[in-house]
Amino acid sequence: MVRLASELAGAHGATLFLVDGLVLRPYVIYNLPKGYIAGIGTVRVGEQCCGRSVACKKPWIVSDMLNDPLFADGRNGAVESPIRAAFSVPVLDGEKAIGSLACHFIEAHTPSKVDIERNEVFAKLMGIALRGQMESRIPEPHFSWAFESVPA
Repeated sequence: MVRLASELAGAHGATLFLVDGLVLRPYVIYNLPKGYIAGIGTVRVGEQCCGRSVACKKPWIVSDMLNDPLFADGRNGAVESPIRAAFSVPVLDGEKAIGSLACHFIEAHTPSKVDIERNEVFAKLMGIALRGQMESRIPEPHFSWAFESVPA
């Protein structure tokens, strides 16, 4: 679903981060440069695109990572890679935010309403699939794709 979310939104890559206490940890990474992943690291709930989406329980858009003052905590990821924009939607288990699904772009970008709504459907399915698994601890990542090169 992460890969499909990325492809249908016309994104370069996508992530699924899961809540672990006060931070989000990468669970699935699809087609993102290692420099970007290293630069954003774990994400505190309430920070960056994914953390704000989880804290607010609503979609969050960062149209230009290099210029958005609310993305200062993750700017190293954008500086160290060609990734420039992202949008996140919360993954919910009932009313509880358990993660975020995000699409990432190599240029400044604002997603369409349809892209956001589609990802909210994917996130809802992910929430159902993960229901009950987040009670004691975050599941071990089982699948991660990160590529060194980014198409021009």
